[in-house]
Amino acid sequence: MRRISHFFYKRKIKSGQRLLFAVLFSMVFVISGYTQTTKSVKVKYISADKVYIDAGKAVGVNVNDILDIIKNGKSIARLRVVYVAEHSASCEIVSGKSAITVGASVKINPIKITPKTEKETNGRRTRQELKKNKKSKKSSTRVSGYLGAQWYQFVDAQNVRNNFNQPTVRFKLKVKNMWDDAYNLKIKARSRYNKRTRSISSDVPAKEWRNRIYEVSFSYDNPSSFLNYKAGRIISNKFSGVGYIDGLLLQHNVTNKFHWGLFGGTQPEWQYSGVQTGFQKYGLYLNYVRGDYGQQRFESTLALAGAYHGSTVSREFLYFQNSYNSGRKWNFYQSLELDINRDWRKDATGETISLTGVYINGRYNITNKMYVGLNYDNRKNYFTYETRNLVEGLFNDALRQGMRVSFNWRFLKNYRVFTNIGARKRDSNRDLTYSYTGGFSIANLFKQRMTLATRFSGFSNFYTEGMSPSISVSKYFRGGHSLRLNYGNYFYNLKTGGNERLNQWARLDGQIELPFRFYLSNNYEYTWGDDSKGHRIFSEIGYRF
Repeated sequence: MRRISHFFYKRKIKSGQRLLFAVLFSMVFVISGYTQTTKSVKVKYISADKVYIDAGKAVGVNVNDILDIIKNGKSIARLRVVYVAEHSASCEIVSGKSAITVGASVKINPIKITPKTEKETNGRRTRQELKKNKKSKKSSTRVSGYLGAQWYQFVDAQNVRNNFNQPTVRFKLKVKNMWDDAYNLKIKARSRYNKRTRSISSDVPAKEWRNRIYEVSFSYDNPSSFLNYKAGRIISNKFSGVGYIDGLLLQHNVTNKFHWGLFGGTQPEWQYSGVQTGFQKYGLYLNYVRGDYGQQRFESTLALAGAYHGSTVSREFLYFQNSYNSGRKWNFYQSLELDINRDWRKDATGETISLTGVYINGRYNITNKMYVGLNYDNRKNYFTYETRNLVEGLFNDALRQGMRVSFNWRFLKNYRVFTNIGARKRDSNRDLTYSYTGGFSIANLFKQRMTLATRFSGFSNFYTEGMSPSISVSKYFRGGHSLRLNYGNYFYNLKTGGNERLNQWARLDGQIELPFRFYLSNNYEYTWGDDSKGHRIFSEIGYRF
C-alpha cells in the first residue's frame, strides 16, 4: 500500500512539473510576442505629410495602430499608421509635428479589443463592431484640384479693330495615397482657342487651338520601399532643369538618405508641350537628402541628361542642384548646367564644355516679419537641334547675367513695405539694364477688412526708360468674397528719338465663392493712351475639389 501511494505521489510531482513547465513556456511565448508587438523602433524618413518607420507586419504593426514618439521617457508626438509593408510603415501625424525628427524612438501601441461583459446584448455588440470597422476603414486617399471655364475678350476701340476672343478650359487633379498606399496620380492640362479679327502673320493666324498638357503622371513614392517609379508626362523637382519627359522614371532607394535613378522617353515640343516622337531624352541621377521639412534640411542632386533627334545630338549636359533650408531662419537654392559639346555642337560653340546656366537664390528672415533676399542669374541660351541654324550673332546677343536684391517688412501688424532692385548686363553691350519695384500697403483699413496698396516700378536700358505707378483698394467679405478697384499707368521714353508714350488703365476685380465649392471670378479693364484703347473682359467659373 505504501508503494502504491509513493508511486502516485511521484506521478503527481511529474504532472505538476509538466504543468508548471507548460505555464512558464506559455508565459514566455506571450511575453515575447507582446514585446515584439510593442517594440520601440525608429523614425526612418519624414516627408511633407507622412512619417515612415522601420517596422512593419513582421513585428505586428497594423493599420490604425497609434504610435508615440518618445523622448526622455515621455511622449512628445503621436502618429497613426495608414499603410503597412513587411518591414516598414507610413503614418499620418496626429499631434506634435514640429517635435518629430529622423531617428526618434517610436513606441507602437497596438489596437486592443476590450472584452465586454456577458450581460451585453448581441445587438449592442454588433453595433459597436460595425462602428469600429467603419472607423478602421477610413481611407487615407486625398483628392484635390479644380476645373475652370474661362472667357477673355479684348474689344479694340481704335480704328485698327484688333478684337480678340479666347475661351479656355483648365483642369488639375491630384490624388494622393491611392488604395491607402503610396500611389499618386497627377493631371494638369489646359485647352485654349484663339480667335482674332484678322491674321497677324503665318505664325499667328486668325483662328487657332493652343492646347497644353503640363503633366499626366502615375507614381509610387515610398521612401521606405526598395523601388519607386513615375510614368507618363513627368517632371521631377529633384532635377527640374532637365525638363519634361514623356516616359518612365525609376528610382532605387539605397537608404532613406541616398537615392539614384534612371529616366527615359521622348521630349515634348518646347513651345506648347505637344507630343513628338522624333526627340528622345535619357539620363540618370544621384540624389541625397538629409533633414526634415520645417527644420534643417539639405538636398543635392547630380543628373546627366541627353536629348537626341534620331542619331543626331540635340543636347547633352550635366545638371547640379542644391537646396538648404534652416527652418524659419533662411533658405538657399542653387542650380548649375554644364553643356557637353561634341559633333556639330562643338563646331558651333568652339568649346568642349560650356557653362550655360548658373542660378543662385537666397533668403534670410531677419525676424518673422522682415526678410531680405538675393538672387544671381546667369542662365544662357544654348544650341539645340531646333536652334542649330540660327545666326550666331543673333543667338549670342541674348546672353546676359544679372543680380537682384529684395527687402520685405511687415510692421505695426497691418503695414507692409517692400522693394527690389535688379541689374542685368548683355554680353554685346557695356551698359547695364536696371529695374526696380517698390510698394506700400495697409491691411484692415478702418477695421473694415479693407486694404490700400500702392506700387511703383520702373526700368532703364540702352534703348528705353519707363515707369509704372499704380494704386488699389480692396474689400474682403465673409465667405471668401472680395472686390478690388485698381488704377495705374505706364510711361516710357525712346532714348534715340525722344518719343514719349503714356498708357493708362482702370480695372475692377471681383471674386465670389459659390455654394458646393464653386467660384466665380470676374475682371473688367478699360485702357486708353498713345498705344492702345479698348476694353478687356475676363470671367471664370470653376469648381474646386
